[in-house]
Amino acid sequence: MSYTVLARRYRSQSFDEVVGQQAVARTLQRAIEQDRVAHAYLFVGTRGVGKTTMARLLAKALNAGTGEVADAVMAGQDTDVIEIDAASNRGVEEARDLIANCIYRPMRGLYKIYIIDEVHMLTREAFNALLKTMEEPPAHVKFVLCTTEPHKVPPTIQSRCQRFDFRPISTADIAGHLAHVLELEHVSAEPELVRTVARLASGSMRDSLSLLDRVIAAAEPGETLTLELLERLLGLPERDLLDALFEALADQSPAAALERADELLSRGVSLDQIIDSVVAVARDLMVLSTCGVGTDLVDLAGESRERAAALAKRFTPAGLVHMIALCESVSRATKTSANPRALFDALVVRLAMTEQIADAAALLKNSGTGVSPVHPDSESRATLKPGGTGVSPVRAAGSPQKKSNPEPASSGLTPTADSAAPGAGAARATSTATADDPWSRFCSVAAKRPTTRVLAQTLRLKSINADRAVLTADNPKMLANARHQSDLLASLFREALGRPVRIEFAGDSEAPAAASAPNRLNDPVLEHDIVRKAVELFDARVVSIEDDDTPSER
Repeated sequence: MSYTVLARRYRSQSFDEVVGQQAVARTLQRAIEQDRVAHAYLFVGTRGVGKTTMARLLAKALNAGTGEVADAVMAGQDTDVIEIDAASNRGVEEARDLIANCIYRPMRGLYKIYIIDEVHMLTREAFNALLKTMEEPPAHVKFVLCTTEPHKVPPTIQSRCQRFDFRPISTADIAGHLAHVLELEHVSAEPELVRTVARLASGSMRDSLSLLDRVIAAAEPGETLTLELLERLLGLPERDLLDALFEALADQSPAAALERADELLSRGVSLDQIIDSVVAVARDLMVLSTCGVGTDLVDLAGESRERAAALAKRFTPAGLVHMIALCESVSRATKTSANPRALFDALVVRLAMTEQIADAAALLKNSGTGVSPVHPDSESRATLKPGGTGVSPVRAAGSPQKKSNPEPASSGLTPTADSAAPGAGAARATSTATADDPWSRFCSVAAKRPTTRVLAQTLRLKSINADRAVLTADNPKMLANARHQSDLLASLFREALGRPVRIEFAGDSEAPAAASAPNRLNDPVLEHDIVRKAVELFDARVVSIEDDDTPSER
């Protein structure tokens, strides 16, 4: 038997003592009282939730007798209650032996009861052999089938059973039972330790008792069980170090975060354990931030809850969701990577930048700029409204868009000579170009960002005058790509030359039409600090400028 001392000693001895499965216990108890007991039951649930214990309680209630019989049933040693491990007795021959023995009456009870654990491990032939017997067994035979994987039990078997689903036991119920066990054992323990053990059990009462048994064995006689003892025993990250790590993440300090993470690793904590613990803490902070400090969805109390609540105020729910998603992604990647530490360090740095990356728009809003959320993709696009200070997401392609009236070009522009007469050849940017050369100034501005630098390197300036620049490229595909980014090119020329420039391409037959197209890229709103900050933060480009129909709030 695999039970530990506590799990065996504090097994429920009656239906009234069952923890977490009261509905099942009450139903079975009433069925016995009303003499409506089925000939076969199917108990379904995860490990350690009480399936086998409930089967023994049912057997004990059916074969009510002396205390000796009851004790033998609960210990799995009664001759009339036959427990079979289907994982090691899964063949058709074992099934035939079971059927052959069914005809013999019980020796000292009313029923011969077969409890088959992990019944889904039986072979197809074994299931087929049991079909008829399970449908119409002898009057003195009862079957109780237990499984953690009901989808592997054939429907023909399930249809011959009454099914009961055992739910995972709640953390509160497990913690309450553990506190009762500790009281009976005369062992003192911190409430935080009890809640942590209950949470680590993940709904399994047997796992929680086994873990508590380990902690008691590791403590000195008379010593109070503490959370630090549990962390040392299981190699879990210390809560204080996790809090320090999250303080560094809240401060958006990658250097400090890396130091705290390295300190956790130096304590012998594995990467997987650190990531799992970070996810658990981020989950608690997310719930506290979303539902409030008084929520029951977080298993924290006292000083731990107060610390977590204070820490939750330093994060946004969106940032915490982003952190959880990042951790889950990296956790999978580290299992197959040849450089898991590099991935982990990159994760820590990314987590420290979460508040900037996951909700950059909120960062601008906190600065008083009033910028609404924009997706921070590789080529974000925004529609700027000159009447206000907001930046709103651009409409999807093909959606209706209000036309803006073209603004006349500034009248104070001084024409400049063409850098190369049309048809006289292309002017390439070279290292010998002067600082006043328009193309050199354009390339200097474009070099500030990788995407625009590559774009500028593929183009050549054919000609330029006061308000028009003609570009060309050796590669037709590059030229076609540049045509789609004419607005971006125009904004770069405007920044480089200090005046609006209309972009045309060599060989375009649409050039005359383009000249008359509305162009507001000389709008003063482009000089606004908010707009510049948004374009820089999102690596964005302006695609259109619209007038705001509503009165702007200055």
